[in-house]
Amino acid sequence: MTGQETPVFLNDKFTPNLLPEVCAPRQALLKKYMHAAQFRFIYVGAQAGSGKTVSSLLWLNSCERRTIWIGLDSYDNAPSVFYKQLATGLYSLQPDNNAMRAVLVDPDFSASPVEHTIQLIAEMEPQEEAFALVLDDLHLITNAEIIKSLPAVIKRLPFSFVTLILSRHIIPDEFSTLVRDPQSQIITSRQLRFTEAEILRYFESLGRTLTAEEANFVYLATDGWAIGINAMAKSGQLQDEGEGYDFARYFKTQLWDNWEQDLRDFCLATAVVDEFDPELANVLSGREDAASVMEHLSRTNSFLSLLHGNTYRYHHLFQDFLRERLVQERVDVGGLYKTAALYYRDHSDYTRALKFSLDSGDFKNIDTYLYLFLFENHRGSVADYAEFLRPFFEKDFPRHAYRESPVLHVLSAWYYYLTSRHREFAEHMDAIMLHLPKIAKTGSTFVEFSMLAFSVDYRTTIHKKIKQFSMFGRFVKKYTPEGLATSIASFTHNLPYMHRSNFDYSDLALPPDVLDDIDHTFAPLLGAEWVYIKPGIRTCFLYEQNRMEEAARMLRTTLDCLSDKNKTEGRICVIVLQHSILWQTGNMKEADTVLTGLSNLVATEAQFFVPNLKAYTAKLALLDGNAAAAREWLDNYFVVDMEHVELFRAFQHFTTARAYITLGEFAEARRYLLLLREYGENLNRPLDAAEAGVLLSVLDWIEGNKKEAARTLLAVLEDMQPYEFIRIIADEGAAVLPILKKAAALMEKEDYRGPLKRQFMSEVLLAAHAMSKCHKGIAAQLDSRRPVKLSKQQTLMLSLLSQGYKNAEISDITGLAIPTIKSHTSIAYHKLGVNNALDAVLKARELGFID
Repeated sequence: MTGQETPVFLNDKFTPNLLPEVCAPRQALLKKYMHAAQFRFIYVGAQAGSGKTVSSLLWLNSCERRTIWIGLDSYDNAPSVFYKQLATGLYSLQPDNNAMRAVLVDPDFSASPVEHTIQLIAEMEPQEEAFALVLDDLHLITNAEIIKSLPAVIKRLPFSFVTLILSRHIIPDEFSTLVRDPQSQIITSRQLRFTEAEILRYFESLGRTLTAEEANFVYLATDGWAIGINAMAKSGQLQDEGEGYDFARYFKTQLWDNWEQDLRDFCLATAVVDEFDPELANVLSGREDAASVMEHLSRTNSFLSLLHGNTYRYHHLFQDFLRERLVQERVDVGGLYKTAALYYRDHSDYTRALKFSLDSGDFKNIDTYLYLFLFENHRGSVADYAEFLRPFFEKDFPRHAYRESPVLHVLSAWYYYLTSRHREFAEHMDAIMLHLPKIAKTGSTFVEFSMLAFSVDYRTTIHKKIKQFSMFGRFVKKYTPEGLATSIASFTHNLPYMHRSNFDYSDLALPPDVLDDIDHTFAPLLGAEWVYIKPGIRTCFLYEQNRMEEAARMLRTTLDCLSDKNKTEGRICVIVLQHSILWQTGNMKEADTVLTGLSNLVATEAQFFVPNLKAYTAKLALLDGNAAAAREWLDNYFVVDMEHVELFRAFQHFTTARAYITLGEFAEARRYLLLLREYGENLNRPLDAAEAGVLLSVLDWIEGNKKEAARTLLAVLEDMQPYEFIRIIADEGAAVLPILKKAAALMEKEDYRGPLKRQFMSEVLLAAHAMSKCHKGIAAQLDSRRPVKLSKQQTLMLSLLSQGYKNAEISDITGLAIPTIKSHTSIAYHKLGVNNALDAVLKARELGFID
């Protein structure tokens, strides 16, 4: 590399596993691989032990492609981690490519890993050499964003690449665009299964001749599974216990029981980790010759594979066998986990250090590992960070863990808050309050973390939080200088609206005004950010109350308090607010300038905000029922199906629901909106619940359930009236206006006993009416696709207009008053989607209403 050393993460990390010394020659299977390779994508989906890895290695060796082999595990399930590995592997092919290196080491890579990986591929220089990219164990990747985005990334690889995916699962539907010939490109357990002839040849390669009857016996005993045949061949025995093939049983009786005890002890000790190098193996096993033991095991059988460099892993089935033996033989697994935790801590791998410390069962000193983990794992994207945390919560911590180390409640509350599991959050928040004195003994930082969790506790109003602040404040000796909330992954959780970010701050719009009280309570958690957040929150409320002139004045105060030194995500919230006010007040030129500036800021400093920026711009386009914008939004890789609303994705989900309404996919829109309303209600986020309610009423109206639509909207109006929030309803404009009128009629009935006041209803109606004059509404395209129906009078007016008659002449012919004629023609124009007589006549002829 010119002027610099090749980065240490290259070496040979992404070279494929070594094959065992002896492999079965499988020419028919290799031909199938060769035929599939012409399509540049091969999917090998079969159960563990079926021979996916060895078969793929055999083909790669036979075709002499330069290979990047990436073995995946559950900790690769976050987009930032997954794509960093993929990008690093690609860069290893061209280590002198400075443009690729610049993309790879870009600090923003983790914030937008898909985009960076695509950019890195674009920087690859043409080469005549043939390559293969292998993603092994893709079944461990369950993140929907990765699965949806991966085909687009694979398609961008140069034509010299063939991509192999090895998985225990069937091919995901998202990969269908990569498959042109399923019979050729998808290899299953049926194709991987050994034939009796192949079993004969394999045994012969090991120096042993089988009869046809013995080969048939091996086939029936193992069902043609590669790992079973291997175990039977290496044992030198042919026996069947009459219970069907089971790897653990065969391995124990035919190999394990014949191994020396020290070799078995070595395998058991190293089985607690998913992969290991000689240094870690020495530490775990207590012996100094780990390197030679590992090299021998890898060379003589396929139960231990060399991943890269000097790092190995056991075959999954063998590892399962070993871990079961650990339990059966009552090995001190906890001690091995502690050893692994110390090793990873000393090597600055705080994620694995925390994992093994937790798995050890000794929770008394977990606070050290937890502190390092929380402060060393910052990520720009909260969605990515939540995915990064998820493996820690795949199984519940035992109850005694929380008793021994109450700080675990802080980690749990943080995770369940981010993922909007409100019941679990409440449980751990209550435990934090109960054990706060014990948590305080671990240090002020954990008290600050506890205070952060308390500040977003949905069960308590901000007014009450301020009154209860002293219970935390007395334990904090010194606050984190720049503010703990702004030192971790995110303090807005990457959401665009300041007052609807990490918490719905609507309570602050209610009397009494307690914003000043935050100055000497929770403000230190935000550090310098509080200076502009305080007037910014006020601006947000003025906007929601449709007091635009006051909002514009308060916005200037907010902007005066803001500087380039403030956190980027806080600046984004202010800019979104600025654009919203300008856009709402019709200052479109200035609004466009602000939006362009926001786009540039996101592109250069805050790529983690790309999904929400796209959601924001799509929302604006959908106010006119733009079907193309709806489809474009749904095609984004980060727009994935959901069954549960997580805090950091809520804003995107609202745009998704709008897109579904615009495209007429009502069932899916309703599912999203019901989940969003439930989310808003469960987490005491009144604005989210209101937005979902407004859109549900629009959906009901479109589907003809007009009374239900009016009742739903009436309930939203009643909820928003105490806050005097108007825009959350009125912003839907033309889509909500007829429902508002229906709701107003219901309110005027004598049997209405609700709290809604005429003045508030009138203000919302006027605001919605004004909005309807500017935008067609999210259902506009639906109207244009419905069959146009004209009344007889409307058809007659258009017929006479087509003959050249003027309104006065039409009045003479029909006997109708001119205002009535204008009314009929105006309605006809609206139904046809036109603005003048000529276009109306042309459209009416096109649709067959007139000759």
